Amino acid sequence: MSELSAYSAHKQHKAKQVKTGVTKDTNSHEHEELFRKAYIQKGDVLSVTDCVSIAFNNSPIIRKYKYQLDVAKSNVGIAKSEYFPVIGAGVGFSNINNQNHTDYVRHYREFPTVAVTINKLVWDFGKTTSLIKMEEFYKIGAEYEFVDSLCETLFDVKEKYYTLLYRKSRVAIEKKDYELNEELLDLAEKIAQKDPLRKADVSSARLNLGIARVRYHQAVNDYKNAKIDLDNAMWVEQPEDYTIKSTDTYSYNNEFIDTTVLKEFIPESLPFDRKTAPEIAYKNSPDLKVLIATYKAMEQSLNYIKRTYFPELKASAGYGFNNTNLEKSNSSWAVGVSMDSSVNLMNLRHSIKGADAQLNIADNEIVLFKKNLYYKVNRALNNLTKAELEFPITQVSASNAYTHLQIVIDDYEHQKEDYVAMQAARTNYHSALVAYVEALYAYNVALINVERATHSHLIDIHHKGEHAVHYHSNELVEHVTKWLNCDEKEKRKRQRKEYQL
Repeated sequence: MSELSAYSAHKQHKAKQVKTGVTKDTNSHEHEELFRKAYIQKGDVLSVTDCVSIAFNNSPIIRKYKYQLDVAKSNVGIAKSEYFPVIGAGVGFSNINNQNHTDYVRHYREFPTVAVTINKLVWDFGKTTSLIKMEEFYKIGAEYEFVDSLCETLFDVKEKYYTLLYRKSRVAIEKKDYELNEELLDLAEKIAQKDPLRKADVSSARLNLGIARVRYHQAVNDYKNAKIDLDNAMWVEQPEDYTIKSTDTYSYNNEFIDTTVLKEFIPESLPFDRKTAPEIAYKNSPDLKVLIATYKAMEQSLNYIKRTYFPELKASAGYGFNNTNLEKSNSSWAVGVSMDSSVNLMNLRHSIKGADAQLNIADNEIVLFKKNLYYKVNRALNNLTKAELEFPITQVSASNAYTHLQIVIDDYEHQKEDYVAMQAARTNYHSALVAYVEALYAYNVALINVERATHSHLIDIHHKGEHAVHYHSNELVEHVTKWLNCDEKEKRKRQRKEYQL
């Protein structure tokens, strides 16, 4: 979804909230839509959103990037801690018995002594500030990597989802072809009984039936593998039996098999044009944002290296108390300021050169990524245009092939056509059906590739999901943290038992 359309949809959503009195809690509930389903129950009929939700809850890849984000946040805290005071405290006790009673006290004891000191970095000429900024940018990069893992999981699930729908269609087509070959074999045997010269038709029909049987079993196997691929995308092992729903853009209902009623093909309307698509891709791409954040972090790293020879200004303060058995006690208060610096000039010179070269590499990677993304977007749009033009043509071809087959079968039955013409019509009908569902599948894959290139969600995932993924990354982090922390202890206990030798 483009930023313009997202903003427009967001305004309409807000206006609806004001009109109907929807509260923030309802809005929060909408954000949880992509996380509401965590497992499969027997007999479930899953939508795309359901499958994405299950994947989000189960994916170890998403967990990995969430944990990396936690580490990045921790590193920011560690960097900031350089400005925090260092507090030292000590308690001591001393007891001495002297043998020389003339020159020394027979018995000397120091009761518990207490000392408290505070040391604080006052200023190091921007070194620590650069370090903090560097870790902040790395944290931003980790956030975008986390969001990218969510998007990649979503795209992967959608691809596997549509592949399963396609494989289901192929099973229906190959089953129809197998049944049709059985009918043609029966018809050939019936005609051969009346005309012995047509016995060759029977052997040909049996050969074609065997070929159709092999194709049908192959289609069933491909369907099973496609379902395993979807299970893998959702990270579900040995799931309960389930099916998936058709979608608005892939609603094949055995057209030209059980019915000739067709749903009008209306291509999905894109909320952007070819000129603006690359800019939308630049703004939406988490990968590009990671590269930019890394570049900025490396800039701060270079600043840190350049400032290593600057001194560090530190302030310290301390209090001490000492009490002895000689009826003497002492309190002390010390304050100090220090500035020190050390530098290896040769090492510093080459470190700056190396960091500057790394910065140039990072800058070039951003330019390279943007160029590749530009071409990727345009290729995806070209393929979508091609798929939009091809699909209506395959509809007409399938319709014509279906009508032609019915005519030729009737003519063969009345011995007006030979077996070769009938099988040619059947082959054309089968090929037209396959081309029809392949074009339908190719159109949906092309849509997904446009989504992947522009990091938009144009189909299946409704506005709530789009809005959450692209414009509420903080809420996504919050939700993922919520459901990760719920089972964190349980998983850790189970894993530790597994790791025991």
